[in-house]
Amino acid sequence: MYSIRPANADPATDWARQTWSELAARPDRARTVVVLPVHGLADHGMGLPLDAEETVGSAVLHAAVAAAWLQPRVLVLPPLRLVAAPYAHARFGVDVETVLETLAAIVAGVHASGFSRVLFFNTSPWNAECVATAALDARTGLDLRTYVIDSRGIGLGFHPADTGRNRTQAVAARLLGRVPSHSPHGPVVRDTDFRPGFFERPAPVPFDPALDGEKLFVDSAAKLAGLLGEIVAHAAGIEHPKGTTLPPVCPPPQTVGGRSRELAGLMADEVARLPAKERALVIIPAGSIEQHGHHLPLGTDAMLGDLRLERMLPRLPADAPVYVAPAITYGKSNEHLGFAGTITLPARVLQRQLLALAADLKALGFRQIAVLNSHGGNSAVIVATLREIQTGLGLRAGMLGGYHRPDQSPQEAAYGFHAGEWETSLMLASAPGLVRMDRAVCEYPASIEAAGGLRLDGGDAAYAWKTSDVSKSGVIGDATLATAEKGARWLDESSAALAGKVLGLLANPGC
Repeated sequence: MYSIRPANADPATDWARQTWSELAARPDRARTVVVLPVHGLADHGMGLPLDAEETVGSAVLHAAVAAAWLQPRVLVLPPLRLVAAPYAHARFGVDVETVLETLAAIVAGVHASGFSRVLFFNTSPWNAECVATAALDARTGLDLRTYVIDSRGIGLGFHPADTGRNRTQAVAARLLGRVPSHSPHGPVVRDTDFRPGFFERPAPVPFDPALDGEKLFVDSAAKLAGLLGEIVAHAAGIEHPKGTTLPPVCPPPQTVGGRSRELAGLMADEVARLPAKERALVIIPAGSIEQHGHHLPLGTDAMLGDLRLERMLPRLPADAPVYVAPAITYGKSNEHLGFAGTITLPARVLQRQLLALAADLKALGFRQIAVLNSHGGNSAVIVATLREIQTGLGLRAGMLGGYHRPDQSPQEAAYGFHAGEWETSLMLASAPGLVRMDRAVCEYPASIEAAGGLRLDGGDAAYAWKTSDVSKSGVIGDATLATAEKGARWLDESSAALAGKVLGLLANPGC
């Protein structure tokens, strides 16, 4: 099963699985610690996939937050993966300015949602300074209480100079259920005593089978839980119940296989050896974290993007050269500001992220990219940026979408474009436990029978709008029409149409 693993999967502590009204009604927002995981994508010389940081970091964070007394006091945001990647062994990176703007935008969304405490949990050795800067800027600029935990502080370091990398490697191997394998490349490291040093290619870490990855994981998770407890208690009038929590549990190893199309789930050498790159298609998922009414979770767009890929990819021949790049999880969602839980990036940040992904994919040898966008507010920026990618990078670049029209009423087809029948039905078919149908409503911004040519979108004249102009609940459409049966049928039809388009692009790869 294909999965980008967009966030911590525990509904009790996952920001993306809350509704906006649940966050707004939360009585302890001032005391709740909101955790932003920061994970880079790199070959750290450990013989592991590029997303080893997220594999280790997300698992240990999930185990630590599972402590019963922490759960009501912690929320975990979706991880930030598109971060600084200054060396050749690091991939899918952006410039420092974009990292800082992205961190600032996410923290601003947390602050606007009524929360005042943010913890940056960082696993990336090349982003520690950016995280420290963002924490200080949020403290001084927004008067938030901000904290930083680096994974090396809990015994899980990724820096090439960290003498404990073999312990981190053992934990990752245990979580992945595989023995690390190394490339023959030697290290390129110099000026280690001249800050920041130069780490073009870290020295390989020999795998030590005598190290107990499970015990090391439990020890690190326990230390992280203790640090989280101190942060929760800090300046909040909460007593830290030391010694009263259950020990963390190491999860079972991941099932081997099923990630052969996910570039971040491959080792650097595996990406380099992928065949037929000149005609391959790389899909970039783009979503958002934003309000979806009282009945759908904040991460609906990101989840539905993943879902469409999960259903589409198995329809392709096993040897079809189609791959998936790291997702753009946070989008341009400023039209939904004013509703708790919405996180929005500036247009320039979304543009830079997409440009950086495209440039890296070109450097890897790919010549075709397609954005699978599941949030309408991203569309204008993405289309404009794709034109830059076409002319500036010489890639064949476009958007996947518009190949399926669900059987809806004319009114819903015209004005049901946010948290209405379509999105609610798809969520009912795929994640019914996250849908609160008893809270579903119908809110249309206008009638298709209205006179004149002025419209929200698509009329002879259009006006800029924010959601609060046209909806009290955040819904634009009729969510009460949704059923799981419709969602299952539409998901099947749309994934078939999407697979057909992808196969057509592969058959005619010319730029």
